[in-house]
Amino acid sequence: MTLIEKIRKKEVGLAVVGLGRVGLPLALKFSSKGLRVVGVEKNDELRKKIERAESPFREEGMEILLREEVGGGRFSVVSTLSQAKAEIILITVGTPLTRDLRPDLTHLYEVLHELRQNPLKGKLIILRSTVPPGTTRGIVAKYLQEKGEAFYLAYCPERILEGKALKELETLPEIVGGVDEESSEAAAELFRLLNPEKKILKTTPEVAELAKLFTNIYRYVNFALSNQLALISEHYGVDAYEVIRIANEGYARSNIPLPGPAGGPCLYKDGYMLTYTPFIDFIKAAWHLNESIPSHLVGRVKKELGSLMGKKVALLGLAFKADSDDARESPAVRLRDALKAEGCEVHVHDPFLEPTPLEEVLSDAQVVVLAVNHTAFRKIKEEDLSRL
Repeated sequence: MTLIEKIRKKEVGLAVVGLGRVGLPLALKFSSKGLRVVGVEKNDELRKKIERAESPFREEGMEILLREEVGGGRFSVVSTLSQAKAEIILITVGTPLTRDLRPDLTHLYEVLHELRQNPLKGKLIILRSTVPPGTTRGIVAKYLQEKGEAFYLAYCPERILEGKALKELETLPEIVGGVDEESSEAAAELFRLLNPEKKILKTTPEVAELAKLFTNIYRYVNFALSNQLALISEHYGVDAYEVIRIANEGYARSNIPLPGPAGGPCLYKDGYMLTYTPFIDFIKAAWHLNESIPSHLVGRVKKELGSLMGKKVALLGLAFKADSDDARESPAVRLRDALKAEGCEVHVHDPFLEPTPLEEVLSDAQVVVLAVNHTAFRKIKEEDLSRL
């Protein structure tokens, strides 16, 4: 029986390497579709929490699904790849940036080293981590081929929205970049298990890698454009929100987003996955502009109040986006740090990260900064702030 036939019959084992915000929802989703899934996670604290069926982060529907799959024995967790007996290995480890803004593939290299120490013949390796263009064929394929065993390999990037992962895994088109047709078809069959009607976009690994990056870069540079508009509007003493409303209303060719701090683990880093690529001056300029916004906002406050030394600031929100508990590369964190650097006494309330009571944070505050548009903050009324 071929690997594709085994996949169709769900007679294969799947190992998902890395059980973070990408890997864990994906592993649970495949498990819920009838596959035998083993999660590989080296972080002891995270692994033990998952083994206890405790959700390590917020994700809609995941808490219930985790209890069902762990309790039903369909999903288990181990610490090393050698413990995971699987014909398909799906890599979702983190690929952050170094301090000098270069792609850090340390975790990927660790997985590849462990993979090469185990049998590869006939297995399907799927890379899902965000990587620079050329990584799948130029690094992963070359390194594993040195073992001298035939295997399948594809790059299938994730493009899910945090918080909606379980839903979007079934509905979003799946980009499948196999190194050959057999690899593409095997990977496509795997993702069809999530939804037989799921749209599969077959291409090369290089196209898939670039498509993933520019999915986020496109959004990030557009946020930079709206922030540029806000700065220019400020210079001319006009309301940027009014400019955007007038520009967009009834004009289908204009869709300028609202300005404000932009960041997060994907938008922040994906442009710099192209560090070794020419022609990225525009992307770098957008990155620097977006990164300057927290400091600019602090400058605006100083312009109004003068020195901020010793002043109490209530910072509402710390996550990188609304209704999330993820503060990785959050502009709100940068804003907090910039305020502290001015000598402020910063008190933070975030319903998902810093549960200090809102009333306590707001009490006697001389400055209130609404840093994240959490749904819970909509309950705050103007009169609540006017009493400060």
